[in-house]
Amino acid sequence: MADYKAILFDMDGVLIDSEPLFLDAINRIIVQEGQSPISEPENEEYLIGTTVNQTWEQLKDIRVLPKAIPEYIDMYDVVVKEVLSERIDPQPGVVGLLNTCKELGIPKAVASSSLREWVYLKLNSIGLVDSFDAVLGGDDVKNGKPNPEIYLLAAKKLGFSAEECIAIEDSPVGISAAVASGAHTIAVRTYFTRNLDISQADTVVDSLEQFDFSLIR
Repeated sequence: MADYKAILFDMDGVLIDSEPLFLDAINRIIVQEGQSPISEPENEEYLIGTTVNQTWEQLKDIRVLPKAIPEYIDMYDVVVKEVLSERIDPQPGVVGLLNTCKELGIPKAVASSSLREWVYLKLNSIGLVDSFDAVLGGDDVKNGKPNPEIYLLAAKKLGFSAEECIAIEDSPVGISAAVASGAHTIAVRTYFTRNLDISQADTVVDSLEQFDFSLIR
């Protein structure tokens, strides 16, 4: 079995269970605009794995939202920062995997569709802000997921090709990006992605507690 040289982590759904937090933040704004809340099936179909701009583009397609997208993003930014100001537990298996990587000298990067500022807020909320060798957000690349650009760049930042890395994702959009980059792709099945097709990944696990350490040893 190949010994991969580095691990590239998606953020939302992989390191932190942020989907319910973000859906709540979105719905606070949607309801203020006199619209019905976004349901879990709608969240799964339209929003999971998207950048913040893509999120609000999709929302304007499925709800009547008169303001410009930048204005909604500013409103969303305020609500999300309030939510992330409190301490949140990382996803199961994350701390153990990061500790093992540290022991083995395996470089680690975050490759998230979220704005880099928000990525750092999330990492701080789960107590892992200093745990990665590189942190990339959606504003670090021209093309968001499913384009592989962010995974190619994250691997490069660590000094490797994507083919030498493991990418860990949870959404079909993110998995497509990771697979297209050439990285060995592990999909983590979450509550919010349980009904989505994540079979494109090389491996599917129920949590990072099931990570196969022989991949990096």
